[in-house]
Amino acid sequence: MTKDQTPGHTGVDERAASGSFGAFRAQLAGLARVWPVLLICTLLGLAGALVINQVSQPKYEADLTFFVATSGTNATTALQADEFAQRRINSYVGVINSELFAKTIIQDTGISMAPEDVTAMISASVDPDTVLLDVTVTDVDPDRAEQVAGSIARSLDTVIGEVDNRENKSQVALRVISGPTLNPIPVSPRTTLNLALGGALGVALGIGIALAIQQFDTSFRNRDRLAAVVGAPTLAVLSADPAARTDPVLSAQDNKTRRAEGYRQLRTSLRFVNATNPVRALVVTSSVEGEGKTTTAINLAQTFSKASVKTLLVDADLRRPKLEHHLDLESSAGLTTVLLGDASWSEVVQDWGPDHLTVLASGPIPPNPSELLSSEAMSQFMAEVRDEFEMVIIDTPPLLPVTDGVVTAVSADGVLLVVRYGTTKQDQVLGSVEALNSVNARVLGTVMTRAPQHEGHASSSYYGQRDVAPEG
Repeated sequence: MTKDQTPGHTGVDERAASGSFGAFRAQLAGLARVWPVLLICTLLGLAGALVINQVSQPKYEADLTFFVATSGTNATTALQADEFAQRRINSYVGVINSELFAKTIIQDTGISMAPEDVTAMISASVDPDTVLLDVTVTDVDPDRAEQVAGSIARSLDTVIGEVDNRENKSQVALRVISGPTLNPIPVSPRTTLNLALGGALGVALGIGIALAIQQFDTSFRNRDRLAAVVGAPTLAVLSADPAARTDPVLSAQDNKTRRAEGYRQLRTSLRFVNATNPVRALVVTSSVEGEGKTTTAINLAQTFSKASVKTLLVDADLRRPKLEHHLDLESSAGLTTVLLGDASWSEVVQDWGPDHLTVLASGPIPPNPSELLSSEAMSQFMAEVRDEFEMVIIDTPPLLPVTDGVVTAVSADGVLLVVRYGTTKQDQVLGSVEALNSVNARVLGTVMTRAPQHEGHASSSYYGQRDVAPEG
């Protein structure tokens, strides 16, 4: 440390700079996530500019400049005359925009227009601190614009003389010193400028909408924030895999993929989440539908079974069971059959897959799922399967729509809450945690599903190759 440095101060500055940079990166990431909004708004801005360019009639300009001349017999009178001209010149602008002058132009040129339309074509301005009067004629017809400009050059001095009640002598006269000159290039619409402005406005609107979306988006895109809200660790982040859309259940060919490694990490985390009180019965659930709880339960059970852990997978979703669909199970008998006392669990379980995972389907859908899952028969069933299996994984309905998952969690050692990346809202997660806390259910942690691959585990690139070496 140099003598110019203050102990501890550098670290604070670095942390502050790191925090600012992190916030900036978060803003950029938010914009990147909603890039379709930016693209759509930009295209809309450009489309609007194109429409304006197409529907707007081209307009042409003809320009001319007058010099307001004065006369005097000596320096004093010349100065007075010049000051007089400067005071009067603004009045001449009013004459140019008058109905009287418009009628004079119509009579001179023979154009078939109303006086107010002619007046609208003409604009005049005075250069500050000079006696120069600039006149511009704008029209959709370039020939007519040039014709009107020529009439102004011929008629203005005469009309002002009549209005000013000039006699044979006058101190002021208007002389054309430039023009009339027609610009052959249309002055409007300014196609390039309109496109640039349209695109810029579209981008600005898109950024505004994107920032608003990001500001009001309470979904989870960061494992640390999820852990802070839930008050339990994020045990795994499962990367999105296009192949999972058509085949969500892991196969032998998926052993070396990011997805399989994510479930292995989840298995390891669950084993050590509480070493003194190992998890033997686990409820896998979510806040709402579509977050991937059933797929997570199936693949996690498979992963335990592959590790030679005797595992039972139970479908406790007695309203909309999905295990039978994903695993092609016989659904005529299952958990409902056991809870009603029509058979023992050992009589209705099914062996599935090369690792001999034991699965208990849901069975017939009952009219009172919550009552069955909270019954003494359920407690008895859980006690029996705990003695027989090293791990029992139970798939339940989502927590917010129905109470089934909450009552089932009472019989388990803990709950794994599935949260979908960028979709599940904070208030939904908080509602689920509150429901579980109300029955003193233990939330072991969360798993984030369908995350972009860069949000997954650090070794994802290693498992991205199909020809990687076998695990060592």
